Amino acid sequence: MVPYLVSAFGRSTLSNLVKECFGSDFPDVFQKKQIGYIYRYLKDLGAESILLEFDYLDRDYLEDYSRYYVKRFDAGGSKCARLHFFSTVVEHNMVEAALAVPSGIEREKLQENYLGYAVIKPLPRTFIGRTCLAMYGGMIEDNGSKNLLSRNYDVDLFGIRLKVRSIAFQEQDKVVSACATTAIWTALQAVPWRQVRDIPACSEITINAINHIDGSSNSFPSRELSNKQILRALDVESLRNHHLPLDDTDQASFLKIVKYHVDSSLPLILGAEVYAMDSNNNAALLAGHAVTVLGYKASQNPAIYIHDDRLGPYARASFFELKKLSNSQDIGKATWGLVLQEKNENGWLAPHEVLVPKSLVIPSHKKVRLPFSFADSTANFIREEYENWLLSLRAQGKDVAELQGRLGYKIKLAEISNIRQEVINWDYSRQFREGSQVLDTLNAKKVAFLTKSYARFHWVVDFMYEGSEAFQILFDATDIPQGNAVVGLFVKHYESAQAVLSLFEKYAASANQIKEPQTENFYVSFLKQLRAPEGTYEDHLNITYGQLRAPKYLKPNEVIEGVIAKSEFRKQYFVASEKSLDEEFPDIKVDDENSFMIWAIAYDGSLLIGKEVDGVGHPGLTGFKPARIAGELHRLSSGWVINSKSGRYSGDYPNAGELLKNAAEKFATVFYKSRGNLEARIFSKK
Repeated sequence: MVPYLVSAFGRSTLSNLVKECFGSDFPDVFQKKQIGYIYRYLKDLGAESILLEFDYLDRDYLEDYSRYYVKRFDAGGSKCARLHFFSTVVEHNMVEAALAVPSGIEREKLQENYLGYAVIKPLPRTFIGRTCLAMYGGMIEDNGSKNLLSRNYDVDLFGIRLKVRSIAFQEQDKVVSACATTAIWTALQAVPWRQVRDIPACSEITINAINHIDGSSNSFPSRELSNKQILRALDVESLRNHHLPLDDTDQASFLKIVKYHVDSSLPLILGAEVYAMDSNNNAALLAGHAVTVLGYKASQNPAIYIHDDRLGPYARASFFELKKLSNSQDIGKATWGLVLQEKNENGWLAPHEVLVPKSLVIPSHKKVRLPFSFADSTANFIREEYENWLLSLRAQGKDVAELQGRLGYKIKLAEISNIRQEVINWDYSRQFREGSQVLDTLNAKKVAFLTKSYARFHWVVDFMYEGSEAFQILFDATDIPQGNAVVGLFVKHYESAQAVLSLFEKYAASANQIKEPQTENFYVSFLKQLRAPEGTYEDHLNITYGQLRAPKYLKPNEVIEGVIAKSEFRKQYFVASEKSLDEEFPDIKVDDENSFMIWAIAYDGSLLIGKEVDGVGHPGLTGFKPARIAGELHRLSSGWVINSKSGRYSGDYPNAGELLKNAAEKFATVFYKSRGNLEARIFSKK
């Protein structure tokens, strides 16, 4: 038997190659809905060729085979076949050249024109296995109005390495899985931190779903899973799940929920009721169904993109007003649904089914305990408070009409490493000139934001003022509803942020203006971020004598058998001394640059003074502990002088001169009898 076949792409060749996979006993697949969808999808991608790979071992089917199909009298074997699709003409000699010649251009040509693959399982009806097809070029728009989840899939074709960006799809197997199982399997494919090889097969997902659930039987279901079973399957996968009923959710809110989570690289499992529509626009309930939501279009004619096992990958579901149905009252209180239009050779067909959403299950990382609703509720409350303030100004006769409706926001879940990457690359120089005090303040706050300790996952709310990013609020997604979840605020555009935050800074300073938080709201936690921090003794030391610095290095003679050598005559001053500098250090020679003491401001603000002997310098004085500004103490004929000559501690303070003056005041406080006989001189490297 030949290992592969190559044909030109077409509806007939696609159908007959599927038949060829396992012989003529395969039923006619020409009219199969999924085959038709895949054909039209690939046709729109510009497919030119199909390569059939015989004897392919698919990990997912091997798992399903070992759990169920091996017990069939006519098991059909454990091997699958795989169809590969290309947007260029592929012939046998081209494939042979790619296999034989390492440096040939054929391999590059195959990768450049690779459109993906479809696994064909040795089953008589539900034979479409893992299918990964490339995304349309127009599926991703740069204006942010459309987003679809995808990942890279590596493909080994007889040793030829290929790659396709997609999310895997497969047809529902009515024996080892139901539509919900397939939806879970697809959702796991889209979870960004899961490796493809670690995603369980549908049979394992089904077993996990039905075990330990009351009313479940320890066998494969032939019908859909319940919501409880779906949640159980996700629990086994160590995923946190958020279950949202949709009975009272309007179309705009639903699209917003989808947008938040897709922008967070999270798929959603949509549970819906399927209604058939006849030519008279009457709807009849068919069954419950589950699909995986992987994308959205938020601009004109909004829609969502789903993997529907009854149809195919990245199917577009448009919003539909149920009042257009002749018997809409029979559906219940739902006002909207989703329709998936199908195509044939002549174009789009009229909708014949409508999905009425009932629930959403959102799988996320197990560390994510707060659902998006807390961040959304808080952000919406902030926007409403701002708009109410503008209304009050208008009532006072102030012309603020042009300011109304400018504030918006968007939400996503992000890891702190990605958040930091965005913040660290944020450049304020376009807003302010070098040397601006505001620029220095913003950069200092940026450094403080970056160096703070955070949890791994955060809900990030980006507030937009007239469409431009103004400021960002971080909600600790690992916190609890009773916690203090707002952990960070980062200003992106100073003037836009001030236009909003100045109001809430006033609220934060006045306790009687803080409203009681509504349900699922961290507004008070947000206001705490805006309150001026109460000064601490450590803040005072940092400002007065510099932030703590570790010594840059140690000299060989400063470490004796792993122990830091101590400076001689080391003294530590916490309070004022009864002695003058002359009395305390009588051995220091006048106007002798080689006769001096070394000093440092310790981590606790005390004054350390010692003598450098045999090269044991400031680290020996501090015991290698972090310290602040440091230098030398000299005696001149004009009096005592301190400088900041310390390569280990004082080298990188931008305001070393200011810190040195403060250190001189510390000396004058400790040695008050020498006040007036002491000065600071800035040390400069020659």
